[in-house]
Amino acid sequence: MMTASRRYILIFFLSLLIVNLIACSSGSGFRILKNELTVRQFPGNSPLTQSMAAVTGTATNPGESAIEECVITVIFYDDEKNKLGTGTATRPSLGPGEIWNFAVQITGPDAWKARTYDIIPSNK
Repeated sequence: MMTASRRYILIFFLSLLIVNLIACSSGSGFRILKNELTVRQFPGNSPLTQSMAAVTGTATNPGESAIEECVITVIFYDDEKNKLGTGTATRPSLGPGEIWNFAVQITGPDAWKARTYDIIPSNK
């Protein structure tokens, strides 16, 4: 027989599971298949020397109808999770089964410090 405290713990974890399943199923409609980070620092000794961080990848529409106003937002961070900048890529429409080769980049004196990123697909 299960004690009341064990029942409460079980209910709590089941609730978390349900919330996570709902959050994962309410996506943007298109899927990001792969993505990678590239950083470049341009030559020069000036503090104003620019650098670039970019996330490139592919996305697809696995559905049976077109998805309108597709947006991929990338938030770039350094080693200590300090936000370096945000960039976006947009596409007016993504047809069923269509592949989108996207690139999102930021530039600036500290862009080369990018080590991690969050990638967020959305559509309206």
